[in-house]
Amino acid sequence: MELVFILICGGLAAIASLLVIFARSTLHSALWMVVSFFMVAVIYVLLHAQFLAMLQIIVYAGAIMMFILYAIMMLNLRREQDEKVPVRNSKIFGLVALVVLFMELVMVALQHGVEAIHGPITDQLVQAHGRVAVLSNFLFSDYLLPFEVASILLTAGVVGAVVLAKRTK
Repeated sequence: MELVFILICGGLAAIASLLVIFARSTLHSALWMVVSFFMVAVIYVLLHAQFLAMLQIIVYAGAIMMFILYAIMMLNLRREQDEKVPVRNSKIFGLVALVVLFMELVMVALQHGVEAIHGPITDQLVQAHGRVAVLSNFLFSDYLLPFEVASILLTAGVVGAVVLAKRTK
């Protein structure tokens, strides 16, 4: 039964993510991103990772979305609605990327099945050390490189946003 709810919430998160891309208004795009973040938090709860769910809500749906909404208000991004910019190529590229990612997910699901959802964290490991200790051990030992790459990508995104905002028109 949990798998059904996980699939439903995953589908809702994917739909909300698509609405982030295809929304006409920047503000609506940001609000759909909040919906997507909440759906991911629900998936974490269904996977019995309550700590990650709370971090998802506090950090992403709270702090980062407030930062994005503040940037939207400060940059007055309403101007982009007045200009007619052809975005057909970027939408096609986005759809192609979506299809490729979906095919990768299907390949992983067919290869590993439902057991891939459980991951390396066992109930015995959690009972012995606690959820937060097990999570932090995996995050800062086995998954340190992806963690650092994600932080570099977030920093690059902030720098890119500043460069785009300071661009002369």
